Amino acid sequence: MRQLTYCHIEMMDAGFELEFDGEELWHVDPNDYTAKQRLPEFAGDWTLDRNLPSLAHYSIGTCFYNIPPCIAGEKNPPESIVPPSTQLYTKSDVKLGVENTLICSVTSFHPPPVNISWTRNGEPVSEQDVSETQYYSNPDFSFRLFSYLNFLPEQGDIYTCSVRHRGLERDITRFWEVEVPEDSQEVETAVLVIGILVGFLGFVVGIIIIVMSKMELRAV
Repeated sequence: MRQLTYCHIEMMDAGFELEFDGEELWHVDPNDYTAKQRLPEFAGDWTLDRNLPSLAHYSIGTCFYNIPPCIAGEKNPPESIVPPSTQLYTKSDVKLGVENTLICSVTSFHPPPVNISWTRNGEPVSEQDVSETQYYSNPDFSFRLFSYLNFLPEQGDIYTCSVRHRGLERDITRFWEVEVPEDSQEVETAVLVIGILVGFLGFVVGIIIIVMSKMELRAV
């Protein structure tokens, strides 16, 4: 079990989470100090310590309190700034007219925060269609974050996910275009029709050959 607390004075950002085997179990929202489970379906397997919110409050407060003297003691060392890497992909196989989700994965960055924005055909998407996770920690103490966009695939639509971080000279923008391959069912139907036509032509040719053969025998 690992407990992680982070805070950033300039950004006034903080977080507190409990992890097991590299996966987050619980995190505490620093805005209202409520504990939230990452995977509610496994709530029966892990019992929440009632002291977790107060522990988070104390731990985050200590983090903010200790940073200034630690920085002064180390003679203002340079902050570790690592830019993120990103990926853009769909939750499931794409079918036109069937709701799906685009996932923008942002990982291996330090420190938070990152800002993520979405567009569809060059226009900003509705905020109601977008959701984000909290910051998750990696084993090397960098962070990762996921942003989700619910969308209805239409042929030719182009979506972008842009990520801004202080470690980047310019935003990282990933593009994704709706390109649905020809429906396999239509291909199967076409092959079936062609097979029937070929079979019918073969049958007609066979009849013609039989008739011609009988006519030749009569002529002899």
